[in-house]
Amino acid sequence: MRVDQLWRYPVKSVGGERLDAVTVGAAGIDGDRRIAVRDERDEVTWAGAVPALMRVRAVTTGPGVAELILPDGQRFRSDAPDAAGRLSAAVGAAVTLAGHGPHRPEGALHVMSTTTLRSLAAALPDSAVDVSRFRPNLVLDGVPDDGAAGYPEHGWIGRRIAIGTLRLRFTELCDRCVMITKETPSVPHDRAVLRWVARELGNALGVYAAVETPGEVRVGDRAHLID
Repeated sequence: MRVDQLWRYPVKSVGGERLDAVTVGAAGIDGDRRIAVRDERDEVTWAGAVPALMRVRAVTTGPGVAELILPDGQRFRSDAPDAAGRLSAAVGAAVTLAGHGPHRPEGALHVMSTTTLRSLAAALPDSAVDVSRFRPNLVLDGVPDDGAAGYPEHGWIGRRIAIGTLRLRFTELCDRCVMITKETPSVPHDRAVLRWVARELGNALGVYAAVETPGEVRVGDRAHLID
């Protein structure tokens, strides 16, 4: 197995950035989901309530700061004085941006395999299956199916994996919601994806992992299960 893709999502419920290398600490990838979108009640909101958020992307510009990229290509920093107004106009809802705490340790990283993505694409030939729907941090290639009916990481709960000095322990399946149906810059809105995942896979796709030993990870690094 090897690392095929690495993703960081500086802003929760907003598209992220594909990276060549990341630093993984106890709370996951540095800078991942450290900014939240808050609604007019000053509560953290999500793309289920504001679907247009999934059409926005964000890239890290510094600690706790991201540059947001709107569907029309406009860019602005999350700490700009007019950031809330510009994002609100783009997504059609009154929102603000604020700092957000780290993930719960048991779900520090979201992991998927290219085997799973190919299996889902084969099962849904009329749907656009793209990694942007599912928002994993780590995508592994060359993962053997091992009799897992096309979704091998679903059998890893309780097991550990080594990627260089990084050690992860798989803790739970990733329960899916309406977010995987939403339009992104690369796929259209599609309810069929969630219907199929709910019916055929018990509403789970991908796995969460806790970080047992932090480390640096690069695309192309070898990975192997250690128990």
